[in-house]
Amino acid sequence: MPTKSVLIEQIEQLVEPVLQEHGAEMVLVEFVHEHGSWILRFFLDKPGRITLDDCAKISEHLGRILDASNLIPQSYSLEVSSPGIYRPLCKVKDFERFKGEKVDINLYAPLNGRRHFKGTIEAVQEDNVQIKDVTQQVYSLPLSGIAKAKLDPEIRF
Repeated sequence: MPTKSVLIEQIEQLVEPVLQEHGAEMVLVEFVHEHGSWILRFFLDKPGRITLDDCAKISEHLGRILDASNLIPQSYSLEVSSPGIYRPLCKVKDFERFKGEKVDINLYAPLNGRRHFKGTIEAVQEDNVQIKDVTQQVYSLPLSGIAKAKLDPEIRF
């Protein structure tokens, strides 16, 4: 069986035409072992928003394509969903798209003694994203150093 990252790349290449056909974009794909079972999880989005009906149709289509490909030899569950309000940011275009939004970012290695940053995306320049925190301090974080990033919306009642 190919390594996990190679497998994810193969899956992404296989399903991309299906997603384009449905007008959806892949936010994130995971192949994880949880509670004794393998799960292939797709987080998808589309302009406007992705609906439950979209997810059901895409899931059915992906299931057929993946089963026919035999890329994954073991049994697994397929999950297709929206990324939710805490949408992961994985690509440069994600950071550009959500400029002005609040984010929560963890780095692989500390920068000025910190690995965790919360703030608003101010800019994306070359290989960095600039974040302004609540104290108005601006940090330039290397995109290649980001372990995990997600939207961190303010929820008001």
